[in-house]
Amino acid sequence: TRVYCVSAAETMQSSWLTRVVRWAGAITVKRTWRAEGKGVRRGLDPGDTRKIAKALENNWVITFPQGTTKPCAPGRKGTAFIIKHHKPIVIPDVINGFWRAFNKKGLKFKKKGSLLSVRFKEPLSLTYEESVETILEKVMDAIEQSKKFMMKSKHHLISALDK
Repeated sequence: TRVYCVSAAETMQSSWLTRVVRWAGAITVKRTWRAEGKGVRRGLDPGDTRKIAKALENNWVITFPQGTTKPCAPGRKGTAFIIKHHKPIVIPDVINGFWRAFNKKGLKFKKKGSLLSVRFKEPLSLTYEESVETILEKVMDAIEQSKKFMMKSKHHLISALDK
């Protein structure tokens, strides 16, 4: 069993470190909404979905359903589509402090000494018959990145108490 991580192809070519990560087990995909820092609209590359499906056959696949490090950004339907059609076990994990500690690409420190935490939750209970939208909503709630979690992190509560 191997562990793969789904990453944007352009990000995985930006430095020597990302090339090492790519070599170690990244599944690179082309973003359909963004390229070289600009908004674009392009169709889904079926080859990207096939790469993820092949990896799911006997391995663990880590994906970030928002496609960005920005907190509470909307989730991308592609993640839910893959979950619906390939029926993997979905183990949500909540990552706190990433956006405070690292730059947008996650490769350089923005603020040293930031508290980072990762909390793994119980596997999601999914029927796989639900709509892609419902699956995506469940995933986003489970990783605490849906709209109902906006401005409710420990960081925001501490800031509010300081005022």
